[in-house]
Amino acid sequence: MAGRDLRKRALRTAAAAAAIAVVAPRLALGVGGTVVNGTTGAPQAGVALTLSSFRGGMTPIEETVSQSDGSFEFSKALPAVSSGQPFAGAIRAEHDGIGYTEILRGGEAHDSVRVTVYSVSERQLPAPINRVLILEPGGEELLLRESFQFVNDSNPPVTYSSADGTLNFYLPPEAQGGVDVSGTGPAGMPLRSSALPAGPENIYKVDFPLKPGENRIDLQYAVPYEDGMPFTTRSTYPRVNTRLAAPAGVSLEGVGVASLGQEPTTLASIYTVPEGPAVTLTVSGSGQLRTGAASGAGGQAEISIEQAPVSKELPWIAGLAIAILGLGFYHLLSSRVPQQSGARVAKQG
Repeated sequence: MAGRDLRKRALRTAAAAAAIAVVAPRLALGVGGTVVNGTTGAPQAGVALTLSSFRGGMTPIEETVSQSDGSFEFSKALPAVSSGQPFAGAIRAEHDGIGYTEILRGGEAHDSVRVTVYSVSERQLPAPINRVLILEPGGEELLLRESFQFVNDSNPPVTYSSADGTLNFYLPPEAQGGVDVSGTGPAGMPLRSSALPAGPENIYKVDFPLKPGENRIDLQYAVPYEDGMPFTTRSTYPRVNTRLAAPAGVSLEGVGVASLGQEPTTLASIYTVPEGPAVTLTVSGSGQLRTGAASGAGGQAEISIEQAPVSKELPWIAGLAIAILGLGFYHLLSSRVPQQSGARVAKQG
């Protein structure tokens, strides 16, 4: 009996050792995988890749380049993260000057990561599908936030980028060229961008890459303010759907401007405007959009339309929610830096 127990114990020990032998190499593996061009469907060689850890902030660990078959491998493994941190790190890939980010989750093997990049096109750039302008007057300054929503449904999928700008916009001369720009790609990571003069007076351009999926470009600028002042907003996309939002205590009046009612969470008043290149408003009062208890990080708040007919305004529920998330843009870009003529930042996203 004793001999039989010893044999069973030995078998269990051997089985456990075998299991450890199988698992241990997997846990010890570094990060690797394949880079695929989502436009052609083929492996993509020569892509610069950077592995970063999220432990203690975003820290670069190692760099490499994809091989002729698209394969890549980092020799270093990602450091372990706490159980409350779902993300262990990220791989940033740069192809044709455009950055792509693949998030790596904690507690998973990362030896067969698929990183997708796309070919770049400068032709048939999509126009924004929605534009939301948020006006927040206070003291002697009118703070304006513009949000442009894009959908890149190209087939085959490509990333749009152009030196002439994926967005052209009007900046009032009273802003004196001072505008903050942020872009958010399908990965949902807001990134600083830049605006440069586009040629025509007071028209600026932003070359933020529009990757396959939903993208957003946010602007923030300020002009001098007096209660009851007229303000003209112009659009370089006359047919784009536009909505206005203003805090409680602020009224907007103008030809063709109509109220949709008040959103209960932020107490924002929502307005429609007629199609066309320009709308002149009379802005009265002062106030800031408040953030509710359900707000996300950075004081962001969501906004929705409660007023009927829902079927007609349903697309704006999502569009305005995205725009009001720009409230967090103030915290992200807390200091306005006037754009330098000729300055240019790397295209990211």
